[in-house]
Amino acid sequence: MSPGNCVSWLTGARSEVTSSSTALPVSQPPSRQAPTAPAVSNVFLHVTNACNLRCAYCYASADQLGRDELTTAEILRLWPDIVTIRPRKVVFTGGEPLLRPDILTLLEGLRDADPGHKIRRCFNTNGWLITEHIARQLVGLVDEIRVSIDALAERNDALRGAGSFEAAVFALDVCRLVGFEPRALVTITPTSLSDLQELICFLVDKKITRISFNVVRAIGRGARYEGCVVDLREARATVREAWEQCFPGQPRPRQTPRSGRQVECGLGDFVNIMANGDVYPCHVLTHTRFFVGNVREESCSAITRRIRNFGESVASAFASSAQSHRSNHTQPNGCPGSTVVKTAAALSEEASSTM
Repeated sequence: MSPGNCVSWLTGARSEVTSSSTALPVSQPPSRQAPTAPAVSNVFLHVTNACNLRCAYCYASADQLGRDELTTAEILRLWPDIVTIRPRKVVFTGGEPLLRPDILTLLEGLRDADPGHKIRRCFNTNGWLITEHIARQLVGLVDEIRVSIDALAERNDALRGAGSFEAAVFALDVCRLVGFEPRALVTITPTSLSDLQELICFLVDKKITRISFNVVRAIGRGARYEGCVVDLREARATVREAWEQCFPGQPRPRQTPRSGRQVECGLGDFVNIMANGDVYPCHVLTHTRFFVGNVREESCSAITRRIRNFGESVASAFASSAQSHRSNHTQPNGCPGSTVVKTAAALSEEASSTM
C-alpha cells in the first residue's frame, strides 16, 4: 500500500496545524487568489454541546444541549459573514454535530453561501450515528469526515464509552464505502499511548491513512483527567515506529512549521465559535478573559481582526511563559494555551490588553 496519503505528523497543537495529507475525498476546492482582506485559517463551529458519549477528557465537557444555542436561522445568517473572512476550512464540531436535527440544512446553507467552493468543509463526529444512508447524504455537503478513535477497543471504550470503538470503525468503513477518504482523529493519553503503534497499523491496514493526532487539554473534563500530560517525544517516537512498520523503507512526511514561530499554534488564525455564539481564539483559551465577541452581536470580520491582533502580539509571550514554567508544554510544538491554563492567571493582563 502506498503511503501517498501519509499519516499526519504529530505536533502538540490541534490537528488543524499538523502536516496535511492529500487531496479531498469528494471535491477539491479551487485555488484562491491572493487575499485582499483579513483571513483566517480555520473556523470551528461548535453546532451543539449535546453529545451521546462522555469522553473522560472532553475539552468541551459536552453532554446535554446547551442553553441558548444558535438556532437554525442564526447559523444560516452567519454563513455569508464567514465567507467574507475567507477561511481555508470550516469545521463542524460539537458535541456531536449529528445530534442536531437540522445539520443537513446547516451544511446546505454553507454550500449555497460558497458557490465557488473556496472553503473546505470538514465534519467531526464520534461515528456513533453514522449509517450508510447518512454518509451518502453528506456526499457533496462535506469534503472530509473526521472520526474520533483514541485507542484499541478495550482502552478506547474505557475512555470514550462502551461500543465507541466499534462505532468509530464502522463509521470509517462506511464513509470509505460511499467515496470519502475519512480522517481518524486520535487523542493521545498516557493510558492509550501503549496502543498507539498498533492502532495506527490497524487503521492503515483498513486503508485509513489520514490520521491526525492531538493531546489532552487541561480544560473541560480534561482538567479532571488524571495523568493527562503525554510525553510528546515518546508519542512522536511511537508514530515514527508505526510509520516504519507500515511503510518500510519509505521516507517519513516532513513537518513544515511556520517560519519564525517558536511554538506551532493556530492562535490568531483560528476562530472558535461556541454553540451559543461566543467566540474565543482557540479551543483551549475559552476562559472569559479571552472572550473576543459573540456572532449574535457583531460581525465575524470585526471579531477576526481582534483575534489576529491577539495572536500576533501574544504568541511570543506564550512561548516565553512555557519555557519559564518548564512544563511538558515547553516541548517543541507544545500547546501554549495549555500553559496559560496550567498557570492560572499567567498572561491574562497581557492578553487582555491586546484585545
